[in-house]
Amino acid sequence: MENLFDELKPREIPKISHEERNAAILRRTLSAISLLYAIFNAGLGCLTWAQGGVPRWMAGQGALLALAGVLLWKPRRGATLVTLLAAAGEMGFVVFDLRRQSPQAAVVDGLYVLVAAILLLKSRPVA
Repeated sequence: MENLFDELKPREIPKISHEERNAAILRRTLSAISLLYAIFNAGLGCLTWAQGGVPRWMAGQGALLALAGVLLWKPRRGATLVTLLAAAGEMGFVVFDLRRQSPQAAVVDGLYVLVAAILLLKSRPVA
């Protein structure tokens, strides 16, 4: 009868190192940042959908950023690749903003690339 009650016993929480906990915090921070950028890009893309061209790309970029945010929250396969693709898309927006003579928007878009690169490097698994 002991086997029936084994499930009722409290389970031990696996202990993780400080490095693993810090990496998880950095991944979740990048996830939240990606989701904020996704809301911003998707919102602007949807507001200007009728104009065609770049607004549709903004909506697609918003979806890619949202996917990166979801995959990064709990580390899933492909999270790094999707985040790098999202960063590449933001670099496209930097180029577009600079060609439009809008350096303020280019800085905002470029910050995602910088933050994503730093947080991905600092949150990679310890070898």
